[in-house]
Amino acid sequence: MSLVSLILGTFLLAATDCAVAQEVIETIAIDSRDRGRIQGDLDWSERSLLIFGEAVAPAEVTSPVQARLLGFRAAKLVAYRNLLELVGEVQIDGQTTVSMAMVSDDSIRTRVEGIVSGARVVPGSREQEGDIYRITLQLDLLGDLADTVLPVTDSATPPENALPTELPESDSLLVFMPPQPFTGLIIDARGLDLSPSMSPRIIDTADRLIYGAEQIDRNYAVRRGIVGYLKDMIHAAVSDRLGGSDAHPLVVDAVEVSGLYNSDVVVDRENGVRIRMADMEADFLSQCRVIFLVGPAPPQVEPVHYDSLLMDPLSESALDDDLLDDILDGVPDDADSLDSILEAEGF
Repeated sequence: MSLVSLILGTFLLAATDCAVAQEVIETIAIDSRDRGRIQGDLDWSERSLLIFGEAVAPAEVTSPVQARLLGFRAAKLVAYRNLLELVGEVQIDGQTTVSMAMVSDDSIRTRVEGIVSGARVVPGSREQEGDIYRITLQLDLLGDLADTVLPVTDSATPPENALPTELPESDSLLVFMPPQPFTGLIIDARGLDLSPSMSPRIIDTADRLIYGAEQIDRNYAVRRGIVGYLKDMIHAAVSDRLGGSDAHPLVVDAVEVSGLYNSDVVVDRENGVRIRMADMEADFLSQCRVIFLVGPAPPQVEPVHYDSLLMDPLSESALDDDLLDDILDGVPDDADSLDSILEAEGF
């Protein structure tokens, strides 16, 4: 094992152990005429909507046991009403919310109402503060809800503008044929105020569709979501969605966001071609092996400078293999001898 590989491996292992998973949680709220402010948490990492309801027991009830039973029952009914209103605020894509879909199609409204009525009570969420009873409901965005609101497309027919007929002049086949096929795609949209949605798209600066509902197997979209959302590059690079410890993702920077709700990402033209060409090799887009990184832009890291070129195996003046082996084997043992060898090698 080379010194560079050893150090990089140690660094990545330490970074993985130290990094803290960061969930992508969006707070959504609306003002209700009869119930005031309604608020919930939309967890885009786990694809679930959490909403609570609170109520008081009927004033005429004197039994503590009965008051508790009726109080939680009333809180549960309020929670379901709140959930039905808040689920309408969930973004389906860059132009549509669930409430828009419900207004435009009565069958969608009926199905969404039925799905909401099946939301489950979060274990341990029942709370009582004096005469107020509170309960929390959780609604999964995947499964039935996704199947109801995601756009229906013919994935067998690729969009006409999915891939330009001419390739950028700076590209070559070497760019599109990595030694190891890519297992997925990471789009770094941090710092661009991207808003998560259930059916986002990737388009390029020429307005060509690179990825969206048209490229996916709907079964994957319903089960896992069209994209995953994370804040941390390290966790994204080894996520189960991209292959876990065997993941080899293609990483591309977004240049801007698009859509009425800023939920679509835009990549430059050359990266759009790279994504489509890489997918032709490994077919990861149809399986929704895509992650968007969201949140604030990561801090700029200053380059690390070392006193020697031991860390740079590609440098023209780097140590030769025999000398590097000697150093790794502990020869020379003293600093003076090491300094003399480095001077002789021109360091």
